[in-house]
Amino acid sequence: MDRGAQARIWQTGAGGMCRAGLALLALLALGACAAGPFPAKTSAPAAQKVDTPAAAAEETAAEPALQALASETADQIDPTGAQPAQLVALPAELVIEPPIEDDPKTLMGLDRGGLAELLGKPSQVRRESPAEIWQYVGNDCIFDIFLYKDQGAYRVIHAEARDDEVALKTEPRACLNQLLRARLEDPLS
Repeated sequence: MDRGAQARIWQTGAGGMCRAGLALLALLALGACAAGPFPAKTSAPAAQKVDTPAAAAEETAAEPALQALASETADQIDPTGAQPAQLVALPAELVIEPPIEDDPKTLMGLDRGGLAELLGKPSQVRRESPAEIWQYVGNDCIFDIFLYKDQGAYRVIHAEARDDEVALKTEPRACLNQLLRARLEDPLS
């Protein structure tokens, strides 16, 4: 056989081999897609938790292994290698307060009972006919609520706040917010 014939046989054989190899790779790729990137789910029996010092020590010792397993699982779920977001611990002093209705206009028209139920017992009550002034003291403010007699009952008609140090008028909403939050913390006051 001459070299030309050998070259033709080699090229034909190599070409056939390449085609067969490519077909095999395509089948493997399709087979991998059909299986999915996730391992099959299996159900395991629920473990009984035992509260003993030895069990607690085993649980603490197992934490690094669990973290490594979680990292491996994340790699399986996200083949790009991106890690799941880390949990961030909030500082203890950062407290998210619930919303509270602190608009002083909501006090208007309340009678004595409604006002006492909302804000508790006032620090001081002044009677200056025909009005009563209920005074509440916050952390850094004083909140005055003016009640006038209306059809036999005293009702709120005005509210104002002032700074507790220099006695200048301040924003009543901020002061009312302080008082309402203090009332939430100590509802018996």
